[in-house]
Amino acid sequence: MTSRAVLVNTVHMQQEAPDTRTRLLVHARAVYLEGGAAHFSLREVARRAGISAAAVYRHFDGKDALLGAVCEEGFRTFSSYLLRALSEQTPLARLRAAGNYYLTFALENEHDYRVTFMSLVEDLGLAGGTPTAPVSSPTFQFLVDRVRECVEARVLAPGDPNIIAATIWAHVHGLASLRLAGHMRSVGDDEAFRVFFRSSVDALLHGLAR
Repeated sequence: MTSRAVLVNTVHMQQEAPDTRTRLLVHARAVYLEGGAAHFSLREVARRAGISAAAVYRHFDGKDALLGAVCEEGFRTFSSYLLRALSEQTPLARLRAAGNYYLTFALENEHDYRVTFMSLVEDLGLAGGTPTAPVSSPTFQFLVDRVRECVEARVLAPGDPNIIAATIWAHVHGLASLRLAGHMRSVGDDEAFRVFFRSSVDALLHGLAR
């Protein structure tokens, strides 16, 4: 092979690799959601991505690494939503906005939400408390920080910010998950549910202010 051919081939591989990795992440998410961890197959992911099963290992070390990457990608997208809350002017407004953007992420990225927040951590290889595990992630710390500044501003009652943050997370996660699972269709369309969601979260925050 000539040096020019090697150069062209190298450039082609460099251009192709990111696209292949992205395709693998998209199909891995779909395969996982269809059958769960018990039926997750690298071979099936590779088939859908249009590459050989062996080629998967050029991008990921194995099934756990691939699922971990799917989760990490979801967290990156999730983080981009939460950070929008920082544009608000007061601690309480930032905390409320964080809850609203949590729901927006769930409604606009249902597959990522289901994988990241509605899966067993054992299935995603997160049971050991890795940096991508929800309770040890920067996104949870973001919520803790929003709570802490609310406590310091005396708009929430004194308490452990970690416990308060976990309480708020459980509330917004429960509402978002119930919506995605179809258990709250009676509320109406997504816009009606957003109104209901904000009202419910405000009631929770009112209780936490006492």
